[in-house]
Amino acid sequence: MSLELIFHGAAGTVTGSCMELRSERHRLLIDCGLYQGSRSLEALNYEQLPFDPAELDLVILTHAHLDHSGRLPLLVREGLRAPILSALPNRQLLGPLLADAANLQAADAERRNERPDRVGLPRFEPLYDFDDVERLVAQVEGLAIGKWAEPLPSISLRFWDAHHILGAASVELRIDGQALLFSGDIGPRATVIPDPPAPPGGWDHVVCEATYGNRDRTILTVEQRRELLAGEIEAALAHGGNLIIPAFALERTQVLIEDIVAGFDAGRIAPMPVFVDAPLADRVTQAYRRFQRSPRSGPSPFDHPKVRFTRSVEESKDLNRLSGAVIIAGSGMCTGGRVRHHLVRNLPRVDSTVLLVGYQARGTLGAVLAGGARAVRISGRDVPVRARVRTIDAYSGHADRSGLLRWLEKRTPVKGTVFLDHGEQPALDQLSRDAAMLAGLPRPLTPVLGERFLLEAGQPAQRIGNPRGDAASLVASEDWRNRYAAFIAGLEARLRALPSDAARRAALEAADRAIAAEPPSESVTYPRGAREAFAANEDRALEDTHAEAASP
Repeated sequence: MSLELIFHGAAGTVTGSCMELRSERHRLLIDCGLYQGSRSLEALNYEQLPFDPAELDLVILTHAHLDHSGRLPLLVREGLRAPILSALPNRQLLGPLLADAANLQAADAERRNERPDRVGLPRFEPLYDFDDVERLVAQVEGLAIGKWAEPLPSISLRFWDAHHILGAASVELRIDGQALLFSGDIGPRATVIPDPPAPPGGWDHVVCEATYGNRDRTILTVEQRRELLAGEIEAALAHGGNLIIPAFALERTQVLIEDIVAGFDAGRIAPMPVFVDAPLADRVTQAYRRFQRSPRSGPSPFDHPKVRFTRSVEESKDLNRLSGAVIIAGSGMCTGGRVRHHLVRNLPRVDSTVLLVGYQARGTLGAVLAGGARAVRISGRDVPVRARVRTIDAYSGHADRSGLLRWLEKRTPVKGTVFLDHGEQPALDQLSRDAAMLAGLPRPLTPVLGERFLLEAGQPAQRIGNPRGDAASLVASEDWRNRYAAFIAGLEARLRALPSDAARRAALEAADRAIAAEPPSESVTYPRGAREAFAANEDRALEDTHAEAASP
């Protein structure tokens, strides 16, 4: 029997993971994450869903990161009644993660609706609220790793530990006589173990992530990683300022704390205050204590007297007066959270350091800082970058190119198609070329946003639906908002560099004429009243652009 697979997200990009699988009798969804990165991608969160949640029979969640789970409460708001299956820890993790997302959306909507220039315009509404989150969590059912379940007739599945973050899983799915495998996000350790074993005769179709598909990394031991971090902390604090570490609330923050405390205990790092300025990380840590893979003997590192979780806004503001402290704050790609406040304060300081410890997606502030920007725009402010910006590639929860190839090689034979998703185009292209050289694998396909494929047992997939017409522009490395912010950030300096006031006036008049003369290039229809939401998002893009480099 044939199946239909639709890529609603994470196709040509690393965010918005969402795949729909249709059989003759059932409709399934694998993940439903938030789009993050450029404002063009973020605007997709407010479009009408390309499917009816009320018609879904089952939702499968690979893990709790927001780019995989962040729109699940929206499904409930839109009528989802089906169960949501995930590995056991995720129900405990989703509550605080999604409640925090709802809180941020509500605060953001209130701020924008109170702006004087929006008087009389349609009110901006959050995607979902706390009630939606509570109802969503109530529908989540945990399943032990490696245990088969039969949630629907003719459908069986089991989860395999993906070794990415706590609760992350790959999904083995048997449906209508076909054996399918969805990798989810794969961690380095998942590439050196045999699970999941291939079914008799091999897999029919495999979907594999490609985040680091064009990059090899040196995989460090825990001891090597801790030594690297200790050296960065030592060098940063020698300058006399603060060390700001943007970090995801789930797993990255907890591992950083464990490594810093291990440095304290070994005498490698001189004791200094470490502030975790992320209320979400505080709440997630409670679940992490319960489920962490390798509980250590003795006192918990999270209770170390030098590690302090700041809970109130007042406590966070008090950090403005500090020098010589380590401040860990979300979010990891600097797209939101309290880290942006600390960046505004510390990026202009020559004695401060920003240490990036994770993947930075295109269009995010973290990516622009990693690229050497001399100025960035944060919440409507032009912020000079005088602080040292450092990057260490020792904390990623994703397998690198070689690891992904090992993982794919262990899945052979694949009789039908290998799909590569959850990667930016250079990574997808490189991994596709390399994987095509592996025995037992067909040349992979790299689906485009919105594409639909017909799946038959043991046969190559057939493309039966075209992608979105704007797919290429949505996943481009830079959208017009990035270019706008870069232009504005460097505009005054460039005008001042002109030889006379007449030359400056002529340049401004030429720019004005160019904008006025440019005709609209395309017409876009927004369903379900999404135009108002998108317009509000456009307003925020101009007022609160978050990831733009100024011209030198």
